[in-house]
Amino acid sequence: MQELEKTIKKYHTRARLSGIFSFAAALLAVLLALGALICAIVAFFSEREVLCYLIACIFLAVTALTAPAAYLLSVLSRRAEALEEDCLERTDGEESFFVGEGTLASFSDGALILHEREGERRISIPYKEIRFLSVCERKAPREKGEWSVAIEVPARYLEKKKTDGAPPLLIRARGKERLYRAIAAHGFSLLGEAPSKGNEKFSLTRRFSIPNRKKRTTGIVVTALGGAAAAAGVPIAVLLDLSFGVVLSFLGVFVLCRGIFLLFRASARFEVYREGIYWRESSRAESFFFKWEEIVRIAPEEREGSPLLLIECFHGEYRIPRAKGAEEFLKETVPALFGGE
Repeated sequence: MQELEKTIKKYHTRARLSGIFSFAAALLAVLLALGALICAIVAFFSEREVLCYLIACIFLAVTALTAPAAYLLSVLSRRAEALEEDCLERTDGEESFFVGEGTLASFSDGALILHEREGERRISIPYKEIRFLSVCERKAPREKGEWSVAIEVPARYLEKKKTDGAPPLLIRARGKERLYRAIAAHGFSLLGEAPSKGNEKFSLTRRFSIPNRKKRTTGIVVTALGGAAAAAGVPIAVLLDLSFGVVLSFLGVFVLCRGIFLLFRASARFEVYREGIYWRESSRAESFFFKWEEIVRIAPEEREGSPLLLIECFHGEYRIPRAKGAEEFLKETVPALFGGE
């Protein structure tokens, strides 16, 4: 046990340091990129033009090193956190697994025990009332994703208000070999998709775009302002003030690029693949891919006058805006999944 505690401290320290260095490297990359831009602007007004460009190139070169370093350090930090979590689970038992903040699920004879890592509250759920579901959370239309095990338990064991007929609840544990072995050792089969380590891209069948009018309007305004500033900077530099005109043009080009970027991001995407469906918000803050095997039902809905698609999976329900033509295409492609109760 002492050896395990030392290992936990080691991984905890590694995760903290990697996270700190990752943030520092990302911040340094941003500052260096800004420094390169400032040096390029200063080069127009300075007599040491070559020196300014040289410094800008050095800043960009260091940025090219620090930006990937920040990403790699963040990956190391996440891995160290996962190893620390695994060690913390094993301090409770080889068949104990986190299913929430500070909550563990432990396999025992005849029942799964839910309990706090540091607390006395314990909930015993008989195995006959439990199902174990394999789930892969995919953010992109490819095989690779984050695997987990959803444990389906009756709601009465977890809800304070006992409601008859309430649908079962799902609690999740990180997918790992130790958990898969524990499930098999207690005589259960893992329902759902079998865990794999493949990373193949899926085959696109049809793509639908859902414009975000507010973001599109913002993008048009920003693009117009940037273009106007960039164009106005040229005659100002020639006729009135060189330095002011150049700075105005630089700012205009920057704003113009930002506006074009906003226009490209001003629509959400709903895509149908041979293997399933993909959704990505216009902000890219949320995206998911569901295989046909994990979808129970797809149905049209109306909420507050907005057309939606209900995607009901065995691990939850999801609602997204309904793209024009998507309903008809899905009816033709997967008639067995579309509609129904």
